Amino acid sequence: MAVVSLKIGERFYKFSCNDGQEAHMRELAAGLDKKAEQLTKTLGFMQEGQLLAMMCLLLAEEMYQARQSETGTVIQDEQIAQALNNLAIKISGLADTLQ
Repeated sequence: MAVVSLKIGERFYKFSCNDGQEAHMRELAAGLDKKAEQLTKTLGFMQEGQLLAMMCLLLAEEMYQARQSETGTVIQDEQIAQALNNLAIKISGLADTLQ
């Protein structure tokens, strides 16, 4: 098992990954770091938990848009609200552990 150090939002994190997956993890982290940079340029400084939550919401929106274009169907508003509520609960718990 490999360990890789990744920069996301001006912070470094160490992650374990399968051997040979380090480059892929760095590529994913670079995309997240770019999103974090764009968010802080647009919205200003955010605490780590808040930045994480905003990035998760952006990624959730991207996934939603991708699903819509793949299937051509629209997910019902209640399903979206429930999914975002579940995500918010998870983000809140994660933010609490980071602080």
